[in-house]
Amino acid sequence: MSKFPEIIPIFPLYGTILLPNTILPLHIFEPRYQHMIEYTMKHDQVIGIVQPIEQEQEKIYKIGCLGKIEQCQQLPNENYLIRLNGVLRFQIKKELEVTTQYRKVASDYSSFVNDLEEGDQDLEDPELLYEKFCNYAEKKNIQIEWDKLRTIPIHYLVNILCMNLDFNSMEKQALLETRNLQHRWDTLITLISMAIADNSDQISASECVN
Repeated sequence: MSKFPEIIPIFPLYGTILLPNTILPLHIFEPRYQHMIEYTMKHDQVIGIVQPIEQEQEKIYKIGCLGKIEQCQQLPNENYLIRLNGVLRFQIKKELEVTTQYRKVASDYSSFVNDLEEGDQDLEDPELLYEKFCNYAEKKNIQIEWDKLRTIPIHYLVNILCMNLDFNSMEKQALLETRNLQHRWDTLITLISMAIADNSDQISASECVN
């Protein structure tokens, strides 16, 4: 895993996760993270996205995801708009003492090498996810273009939903820390099922996905 840097700057974001092969747009407005982006763009162009364990606290989870900055636009007010592409997950070995305003960690990627092949993995019964998401969307009053949704590769759709559905921070961290894509699929189905359990009889799945 020598192609990925061991020492990386991290961006703690409560309630936000990044997953492999998935895009995360970010608006960078805090000065310390503006400095981080400026440093990163001159070096490896990667940062680690991690979650604080509690909102407004320094303590962070030990598992995050490395993101490659694919686009970076500096705004007139010196803020940045960036587009991160998830590469693979990492485990924090230790946090470093730094002189920068932003934090850095020593990372270990060895437990997540399969993330690099995630797009080649097959998942069973895509229709199950469409049906569950149909009920979830109805409950949450989410308008979905189902024809377009069905054109999204299923492995990418799983990651998009994990990142963007209305799960709490602990649930999102559980999705991030799944062993592999199949385990993430199973966990996602479980969380969606829990979210729709109270009114699962309000709409039939066939009305959504046919």
